[in-house]
Amino acid sequence: KLLIPEADVPLVAVSLRAGQKAEDQVAIGRALAPLRDEGVLIVGSGASFHNFKYFFARDGESRSKGEAHSRTFDNWLRQAVTDRSLEPDARIRQLCAWESAPSARESQPVGGAEHLMPLFACLGAALGEAGVTVGEQDETFGSLAMS
Repeated sequence: KLLIPEADVPLVAVSLRAGQKAEDQVAIGRALAPLRDEGVLIVGSGASFHNFKYFFARDGESRSKGEAHSRTFDNWLRQAVTDRSLEPDARIRQLCAWESAPSARESQPVGGAEHLMPLFACLGAALGEAGVTVGEQDETFGSLAMS
């Protein structure tokens, strides 16, 4: 009701594919892209930081490291998503190579990137066009970025 009070936009939930491969999620998004022309709103929900080692760290040094990794990866991710100078195919290639980004694996450990994967379905649905940000990095949960 907050986003669309009339609730008159079709909604379909899509599950993630096993394996956490960005390219697989982009392919799902591309298959959904034609629905945009029919007025279907495609939304992905997740987190740019999902490392419980840092999230639940009790010592200040580990917590600070997690927060630094969170900011570093989140900044890289935001830049890659919103950089209008990137061509759509270049954006897709860059984002699909997310594992090599600064602080990527500290932010999304191997096997723990399920909260990042919805971004790639949205990227595919957008056919690689630049996204926009709608707020600042939310560090409500400390090192857990919610961009």
